[in-house]
Amino acid sequence: MKSSVYARNMKILRKRMSVLARAIELSNGSDCEYLVERAKNSSKTLAIKKDDKIYQIHSKYNPQREASQQVAGMGFKNPKLLVVLGLGLGYHIRACLEELKDSNLFMVVIEKDVEALRVAIENADISDLLASDKIRWVIGVPENEGYAVLNDMVKQAGIGFQLFLKTLQIFDHPAINKVHGDYHKHMIKCFREAAHAVIFNYGNCPEDSMIGVENIMKNLSTIMRNPGVKDMYGSFKGVPGIIVSTGPSLDKNIEELKNAVGKCVMISADSALKVLLKHDITPHAAVSLERILNVARMFRELPDDYKKKIWLAATPVIRKEAYDAWPGPTFMVYRAFAHFEWIQMPKGTLNIGPSCSNMAFKILEALGCDPIILVGQDCAFQSVEKTHADSAPSVTNLNLKERDLIKVKGNVEEWVYTNNIYDMFRKAFVTDIAQYRGTCVNSTEGGAWIEGSVQMPLRESIAKYCNRPVETLDIFQQKLHYPTENEIMAEYTRFRQTMIDTRKEVEGVIDYCDRGEKMIYDFEDRLEKEGFAKIEDFLERFPDEELDVIHAEMTRARSKIITFGKYFNLYLMHIVQMIIVKFEMDFNELPSLCEDKKRCKLQGIKLMKRWFPTIGDVCRLSLKLLVDAFNDLEKEFGKAA
Repeated sequence: MKSSVYARNMKILRKRMSVLARAIELSNGSDCEYLVERAKNSSKTLAIKKDDKIYQIHSKYNPQREASQQVAGMGFKNPKLLVVLGLGLGYHIRACLEELKDSNLFMVVIEKDVEALRVAIENADISDLLASDKIRWVIGVPENEGYAVLNDMVKQAGIGFQLFLKTLQIFDHPAINKVHGDYHKHMIKCFREAAHAVIFNYGNCPEDSMIGVENIMKNLSTIMRNPGVKDMYGSFKGVPGIIVSTGPSLDKNIEELKNAVGKCVMISADSALKVLLKHDITPHAAVSLERILNVARMFRELPDDYKKKIWLAATPVIRKEAYDAWPGPTFMVYRAFAHFEWIQMPKGTLNIGPSCSNMAFKILEALGCDPIILVGQDCAFQSVEKTHADSAPSVTNLNLKERDLIKVKGNVEEWVYTNNIYDMFRKAFVTDIAQYRGTCVNSTEGGAWIEGSVQMPLRESIAKYCNRPVETLDIFQQKLHYPTENEIMAEYTRFRQTMIDTRKEVEGVIDYCDRGEKMIYDFEDRLEKEGFAKIEDFLERFPDEELDVIHAEMTRARSKIITFGKYFNLYLMHIVQMIIVKFEMDFNELPSLCEDKKRCKLQGIKLMKRWFPTIGDVCRLSLKLLVDAFNDLEKEFGKAA
């Protein structure tokens, strides 16, 4: 009979993390032997035997005191986000919670061995740890799945967690590290890469943040007039899907694609269309998500009769000129942006990665396709000169330099060249495949290794999976619903009022930003008048309590802007969210850079000196976009009743 401790732990585990509970029940043992005995203070202690060596994990005298001493000895600065490597019987994890309770907000526990969790659950009451909202658990994850799992964990944890990625601190249990040290190094590398990928998506350039939104605002009429991907959710269950990308390896096997025509759902990256046309292959759809004018140029190079046979599946962040250059049918695909919630014209929202091919994968997954076959998805280059397939549009030229290249594991070769951007595309596939319930077959026959995919030559994958006729275009035609004129006018009438209400809120936020700027300038004027020319002089003479009041007042003003109004959080917050998050990461990092609280507050005020005008500038730009879009829609549809 299992102990009451085991029952209590498993009750919590089954309720909160059923997958882990199932993993324990299905565990087939370990290459480690876990030795549990009583310590001198009657608590249980643990040793691990591996390769005829025994590693004492916890003290044989007082495991709790030892754990507290370990945490205190780490000298953590600003450990808002703490990664704990190794589980043991949980003493050090509980010590982290207790010793760092005033500074720690989030904790991630990484343990290589599922058996370690089973041993802990059987021998120690860790129900409070398992129930803690602070802790995320990463247990028994194979090394080759480390990045995908950690990337997904960071994304699922949300912005509240992501704001503290720059405060990352690590507790590597010294004894467990001797057993699993290489694994710990690998997982920390994966965590840092996952964190970097998330941070990379945030920026602080107003002009860059506005490009996609500017395009959306110019595409409002196009959004209203076209169907969305949601109309086809699940329409191709069990049908093979093929993604055609423009990697150099496409030249090897593109002729094989003709054998799949009529027996799959074939989606092409927009840059691959010219190559497919040359080989007389017509995909069912082409995906596009780049915000640049070059997309329209690529489309104009293609004959109209070819485009009329292909559905354009694009996010409305592409240029209006691209839509204008596409005479064929179109359906909308939203990314997970709050801006589309503001529009409230449901077309179908997918968690799309950074590249066209990442987008194609999520579309095929949403359609129910299984397997999904990758072709020309190199995520790598043959050289700085050869980055794409022959006949690819000239706009795909990357102008790479040798210094831009990095080496990664290859599908065929031991390693291949890529760069940081294309490796990010590869990692997006890794995370998407990890979440996909079907089979992903990589028939690229070259390029970079994509973990989680099954390697198979294209000829074999087509013979195995593409062996039944599919009336793909007929199903597209039946499922995709074009709105009627009455439906479009009703949509416009509702949305017109939303735009009016939003304009009032944007103007209110601008006013708050102006007030915040004035606070900063008033503070600086005071420093100048009172002779605080040097930082050290300021730190010595300026009254602490007055600085606290000034800093708190500015912080409150900043908080009011972040939480301002209904439409700010949908229309305007989407525009400034990346900027705000990037700044918040920097605010949260300050205590990690300096232990002097007074100096930190001064640095915080300096950050706010940039924060208020940056947000204000974005608001003014967004207000102009809003007014221009409103006027354009009134010209097209008239003034609503």
